[in-house]
Amino acid sequence: MYLAYFDESGDSGQVYASPTRFFVLGCVLIHEAQWLRSLNRLVSIRRRLNRRFGIKFRPELKASHIKKGRGALDGLGWSRAARMKLFRTLLRLEPRLFDELHTFAVAIDKRRIGTNVIAHELAWRYALERVQTFCRKKEAYATLFPDRGLTHYITKAVRKMRRYHHVGGMFGGVLAIPADRIIEDPNERDSRQSFFVQMADLNAYAAHRSRYIDPLNDGTESLWDELAGSRLLAVNSLRGGPPGIVIRP
Repeated sequence: MYLAYFDESGDSGQVYASPTRFFVLGCVLIHEAQWLRSLNRLVSIRRRLNRRFGIKFRPELKASHIKKGRGALDGLGWSRAARMKLFRTLLRLEPRLFDELHTFAVAIDKRRIGTNVIAHELAWRYALERVQTFCRKKEAYATLFPDRGLTHYITKAVRKMRRYHHVGGMFGGVLAIPADRIIEDPNERDSRQSFFVQMADLNAYAAHRSRYIDPLNDGTESLWDELAGSRLLAVNSLRGGPPGIVIRP
């Protein structure tokens, strides 16, 4: 079984009333057999950061906090360059230290969706389809751990897709692909209590501000590439696109 952790980057509101053009949903998949080992390594990393640099152990270490020097970095007075070096280092550690860890992102271009389409609903649909396909090919199952806030919608979507879900075939037609590899309802997690959700947050931001999606040209546009082999390339192997990022519509 795989544990799928999710977090977001960008605003899901309509583009005319939103500061961001894209809404991005990041996912981190951890195999159950590696979960405890991965958690222990995350704990070890945070303790090492605390001992060496004074970075607080318990507060969140999220992308917005690293950008602004808040959260676990509050009061340290680090320069932006130092904070970005930390961000880059954390992403580089993922493919090096974690076995059976895969990450991908779904980016919704809000300029290209109708006013009756909700960005986060569309992102979740595509994300759940990718988790389903990944697990089917692995002959495995997954359970979902989203950040708190949208659990009611996600539960409704999962239950519907489990019983009735159709997608357009790559070569035409419609395929019935129920999400039968996703078990139970989503399990909401407070990101303040989950290092894995915080990891998904870092990855979602790295995808969002990558050179492939919506770069700020401030040094963050290459962050997604630091994830290297942990990126799940299969999510867009048929339609093509950036490595490990699904862009829709």
